[in-house]
Amino acid sequence: MISLPINFGLTSGIQVGMKYAKANGYDIAIQFDGDGQHEAKYLKKLVNEIEKNNVDVAIGSRFVEKKKPFTARMIGNRLISFVIKIVTWKKIKDPTSGMRAYNKKAIDMFNSNASLTPEPDTVVYMIKKGLKVKEVQVEMKDREFGESYLNIFKSVKYMVNILLSIIFIRTFTRKEK
Repeated sequence: MISLPINFGLTSGIQVGMKYAKANGYDIAIQFDGDGQHEAKYLKKLVNEIEKNNVDVAIGSRFVEKKKPFTARMIGNRLISFVIKIVTWKKIKDPTSGMRAYNKKAIDMFNSNASLTPEPDTVVYMIKKGLKVKEVQVEMKDREFGESYLNIFKSVKYMVNILLSIIFIRTFTRKEK
């Protein structure tokens, strides 16, 4: 765990963590939201997926075995999943999950490309670059700490930005030989 002196935001926190993981030779780095939603008991499942099944990125997903509820919030999640499927031919049921594990290859990718963020478009980029991404069923609780930075206006802006990134930027990414 890295504790920064001020809140630099999610993207900066992930980038600092990935630099730390690379500098210290970590085999696996974990992305884990600090709002109380994620339970540490599922981390072993994510790590096992990487170690035992040759996966590069393991996503803690609420919807591998459970049906996604039909709520306003999940409409955006469904739309992102649909666009990811069109672009990559891979179904990601919980693309906005903030609970992920990354192996060395993924850690290196974060370190060699400062534009990568902990968002769904980066998952698409990694898939397009040939990384193996798999979802693992986890349970998540309601947020215990803090508030979402997304209000209705910011939610719409977020959706537009993510979808445009997935469609126009990540679509042109080619797998390396």
